[in-house]
Amino acid sequence: MKNKNIFFIEIFITLSLFSVFFTFSSINLASMLGISKHAAEKVIDIIDTFSTVTTIISIITAVIGAGAITAGLVAVAKKMIKKYGKRYATMW
Repeated sequence: MKNKNIFFIEIFITLSLFSVFFTFSSINLASMLGISKHAAEKVIDIIDTFSTVTTIISIITAVIGAGAITAGLVAVAKKMIKKYGKRYATMW
């Protein structure tokens, strides 16, 4: 029962982070991660291509407790790719 509660707390935190990141999406992915624009484009391509696998890995790391922020970033990137396209998601 305790593990189930921890799981739901992690999911809540992940969804909360997703909503915060989506609300304040003026942050540039390249500057936030300290990578070049070309590298940011590759990150977006990978997330777009392997979105299901990336989401599963991110959720697993969030449940373990090591990747709630990563899961939030991946979810925001996927949403932005669907809504605005790869070019906008790269500049985010």
